[in-house]
Amino acid sequence: MATPETSPTSELSEREREILRLVATGASNKEVAQRLYISPNTVKVHLRNIFAKIGVASRTEATLYAIRQRLAPVAEEAALAAEDNNGTGQRPSAATASALAKAGPMDTAQPTAAAGRAYSWQRMWPAVALVTALAILLLGLGFLVNAVRPWSIPSSPTPPPVVSSRWQTKAEMPTARSGLAVATYENEIYVIGGETTQGVTATVEQYHPASDTWATLAPKPIPVADVSAAVIGGWIYVPGGLTSTGAVTDVLEAYDPRGNRWEQRASLPVALSAYALVAFEGRLYLFGGWDGHGYVATVYAYDPSRDQWTNQTPMPTARGYPGAAVTGDKIYVMGGTDGTQTLAVTEAYVPEAEARGENPWQTRAPLPAGRLRMGVVSVAGIVHVMGGEGSPQLSPLIYDEKANQWQPFQAPNLPPVSKVSLAVESGNIHLLGGQIAAAPSRQHIVYQAIYVIQLPLLSP
Repeated sequence: MATPETSPTSELSEREREILRLVATGASNKEVAQRLYISPNTVKVHLRNIFAKIGVASRTEATLYAIRQRLAPVAEEAALAAEDNNGTGQRPSAATASALAKAGPMDTAQPTAAAGRAYSWQRMWPAVALVTALAILLLGLGFLVNAVRPWSIPSSPTPPPVVSSRWQTKAEMPTARSGLAVATYENEIYVIGGETTQGVTATVEQYHPASDTWATLAPKPIPVADVSAAVIGGWIYVPGGLTSTGAVTDVLEAYDPRGNRWEQRASLPVALSAYALVAFEGRLYLFGGWDGHGYVATVYAYDPSRDQWTNQTPMPTARGYPGAAVTGDKIYVMGGTDGTQTLAVTEAYVPEAEARGENPWQTRAPLPAGRLRMGVVSVAGIVHVMGGEGSPQLSPLIYDEKANQWQPFQAPNLPPVSKVSLAVESGNIHLLGGQIAAAPSRQHIVYQAIYVIQLPLLSP
């Protein structure tokens, strides 16, 4: 018997283990790449190495291997049941057969991962029959089952009924604030800076989802508001922002969650606040913002390995207070203001096209109405927009990239809020702080964007 030191799992690097865990949840190469900020080609290379090390030939076999090695959290119950029957040559009679993920306004059920012991397909026919029957039933009821894209969005423009169980109120932030930066690192949420009733703050607070509690951390050296944060390589980066004096700064500060400390990095080419920020394949991309004189169309990329900012092709539309999110190989930038009007314009930036010397910008479907100071995140390749300022009714929105279409979805008891920030953790979207009725808020509302249903295995 192989020891832990000589088992195939022990030969996997930490990055390979991380990729194997994601593959076991049903994530595609593109979704794994997006989650880890690497290219899909890099994912393919890692998968070839993983398959060779653990002795499998397909994603299904890799998933079953991850389950058996307790690397796949979704299938933990099935793995435990299988261990109870270890060596008996019998299937567990009541273990988890599969996981179905649901997302989007219609709560469409989609298969995301298999669960159970690594049996041969001949011995798994009861589970296969059950899943097949379920798929036929769902199709008969008019649901869309898409095995290639598990979290696809129905194209119907009519908002679905409210599913209030997917919205929950969690422990409020200790400090009421708006225009704050948020980031998620190792399933912990970090809230940085923002504006309070006493002015711009340097306060940093950490949320623990498992215990629904908050902790106070080392403050940011320079208090700022109207900022965003992004994570690369275990560091949380917060560029620029509006300072307590009302001036705009060009300082880039990076926070180390493991050491609870801050460091200063290379300054922005110009002072900026009210920008949009994302991390993509190991680089920060900063779009637009306010430079102290007006709203700009500039785009900057930051390479942490070189501690260097570079100019990129400017946006077609100058704007401040926009939103941005990554989907596939594109970065979507939407909404904002040009100083005279609230914008509905949505434009997509393609970094690979920039690298080839081509025009990296594409015009996409505009928002249903102009909107600024909203929260924007991407979950499983689906862009979610919540809050903001604009027309009187600002419903939460999702973007169907394939259909190039925005759709509203209802949110029970969600108050009108601007200068709000969103964070993603384990398939949940955390709506944090913001400005409600002209005052900073402590609110903390969670939307369950993805959830899992477990089905039992049939006895032989």
